Amino acid sequence: MPRLFHVSDEGPFTVMRPRPSPAGTPHEGREWVWAVDEKRLPNYLLPRQCPRVCWLAESAGLLSSPASRVIAVEHGWVPHLMQTSLNVHLLDPADFTLLDATAGYWVSERDARVEEVRRVENCFSALAEHGVEVRSTPSLWPYVDAVVAANAEFSAIRLRNAQPRAL
Repeated sequence: MPRLFHVSDEGPFTVMRPRPSPAGTPHEGREWVWAVDEKRLPNYLLPRQCPRVCWLAESAGLLSSPASRVIAVEHGWVPHLMQTSLNVHLLDPADFTLLDATAGYWVSERDARVEEVRRVENCFSALAEHGVEVRSTPSLWPYVDAVVAANAEFSAIRLRNAQPRAL
């Protein structure tokens, strides 16, 4: 079983309780504790509502990087990355099942015991510890288009909070 994490700007918690899945998702209304595996943890070391595009930098062109992982965020979110504190909860994986292998999402219908909590005071430092390149950009949409066109492994998170696509 992989190491599983839940990142929150709330807490710290000793137990994570199931909560309703977000509206507008295929799992709307299902009550789960959500967790992410260690490989995808860097994608969540940002404020919860921050829109972002995350990818493995194995491609050429716009997507290439000397880092193994890149996360693009909009310019307007940069101050939030410097001011938001996060709690990274290491969870007991016993009752979790894999929901999405590509995204690294795991879920549990039962309470999950928190084994350890690490406080993140600076998102940039936490991402640097994981070898992530952070790109600040006026728009995420060129990156969304590029990862889709490259058939790259990626996550586009909270795009509903992103600036609208330019026409």
